[in-house]
Amino acid sequence: MASKQRKIADITDEPHRGAIGDLRVLQQPGLETFRKFTHQELPAPPVWRLTGIQATEVGLGSATFSMPVTPWLEDFVGVYWGGLYALFADSPLAAAIWTTLPQGKALSTSELTLCYVRPMSAETPNIIGRAKTVHSGSQVGLSSVEILDHQGRMLAFGSSRCLISDFPVDKDATFPEPDLGPTNGPDPYQRPPPEAHVEDLAGFGTVTPIQCQRDTIQGGGTHPVWHFTGYRVRAVEDGYCEAALPSSPWFSNGNIVIYGGMLAWAADFTMGAAVYSTLPAGDIFATLDLHIRFMRPAALDDGDIILIGRVHHRGKQLRVASCDIVNAQGKRLAMATASALLIPDGARQISQGLPAERIIAHATESMVRQYGQRTSSH
Repeated sequence: MASKQRKIADITDEPHRGAIGDLRVLQQPGLETFRKFTHQELPAPPVWRLTGIQATEVGLGSATFSMPVTPWLEDFVGVYWGGLYALFADSPLAAAIWTTLPQGKALSTSELTLCYVRPMSAETPNIIGRAKTVHSGSQVGLSSVEILDHQGRMLAFGSSRCLISDFPVDKDATFPEPDLGPTNGPDPYQRPPPEAHVEDLAGFGTVTPIQCQRDTIQGGGTHPVWHFTGYRVRAVEDGYCEAALPSSPWFSNGNIVIYGGMLAWAADFTMGAAVYSTLPAGDIFATLDLHIRFMRPAALDDGDIILIGRVHHRGKQLRVASCDIVNAQGKRLAMATASALLIPDGARQISQGLPAERIIAHATESMVRQYGQRTSSH
């Protein structure tokens, strides 16, 4: 089954909006910098303008962010994949550490781990990330985050390790305003998403997943989130997925490299596609966790980033997958792993009209109950 959409340009084909290389963010201690972000006294970086990520409250060693949940983030059946938590979490995790740093310091994420608790849905207007610093040293910082919905329910829990480096900037210098790009019209996350022309989901539960994926590739089908990011799956085999992500300036978190959270999202989607290719007709899956290590920065406008997802374990309940991420020159940027819970008959339930997030939530809650019963019996 392929998702067919009218031919439209990806958001990443547009000129980016937002500040890249704004040295004013380093002219004061990190806490003051993020207070300026919360009061919109410093311009937001492109990835915030793309997604609507926003710093809402900061303190010494803590940061609270929000991100709207829009239809742009869906796949073609309306599911919000867990990697979106990683896309979002990288910002508050890094900001919490940055608020502890003095003037002239910068940081980069070297490791990110997330455990998914429950799925978001179209009824979730926004998600909230509350991060706090666990350790802030001269070279390494550690932080943790809770991701909540608008009702205060936990959606995911994560942690991060960041590398801290010197980036001397004259605190008294006057730097020019950065070029923020086009000013006409709303930012991408505020726009109506592309209209998806999806085949009748009544037959969704009868289609073999790998055939569905191949039909999507061959037929030029796509998802709203693919148009949002420029991500595309290039090839699928049993337990294998190859995909590409543009090294778009839209993915800058203010510096000249790709935001780590975007790579984490793309890795999650690629591993999920590899897992999906192993399932029989009628089944779906839910990703349980994600772990990604970053080896080197991904430069902006440096050609497509290539992601290779492979399934390494095929249990009765769990699949375990990895993702190798390389740049256009073949140099490794990051490596990720994830585990996924199989949900037998989930696709058939979707074809009968049950919301996917309800099916996923029920399956993960049942797994937790079963695990608790097994451990308590010992």
